[in-house]
Amino acid sequence: MWVLPRLVKLGVLFTRKKMEAFIRGDQSGTVLDRGIVSGAHVLGMLFSPDVKHTPTMVRFYARRTQKALECLAELLKGKDYRTTLQSLMMTASVYLLIHMTQTGQLYVQKSCDLIEAGGLRFVPTCGRPPEFSEELHETLVALSQTIYWANYLYLMRGGPEPRATANLEREFRYELQVGGITISSCTSG
Repeated sequence: MWVLPRLVKLGVLFTRKKMEAFIRGDQSGTVLDRGIVSGAHVLGMLFSPDVKHTPTMVRFYARRTQKALECLAELLKGKDYRTTLQSLMMTASVYLLIHMTQTGQLYVQKSCDLIEAGGLRFVPTCGRPPEFSEELHETLVALSQTIYWANYLYLMRGGPEPRATANLEREFRYELQVGGITISSCTSG
């Protein structure tokens, strides 16, 4: 439960149904990827002042970390780009928050590669944007968090120039419907 109010800082948003599974600690994987739940356990232990570093807790932490990373590895083999992006962003956020910058940067790059491979965008290349929904909101948050971390790494940590997110950021700024105003150009190809 410690992680719940900190999800926003991690750039994570869940649909109502996923949030309910998250709160229950659902490990079935039917509603929410079990790696995300295991990762939340790790985060809770990392940042909670009440958790003592006993041998039992260290083993629990190691098992949950391994489980979360194994689940992420499985996601990376599949085609569920939205869930994978969300998991990658949560992982990148954790590593960056615990000052493991190079590892965090690796996961940001994996996110950029996944966005390209999955064709994830803020708005479709042509045509009307989909109706705003909880699922779409979840994806938009993960895309935004990718832009944020890529820019942060470049500006604050001497990371690579955020070329992989430049088009995505331009799309966010100029083509996404914001406040009832849409600036959009339909391009072919």
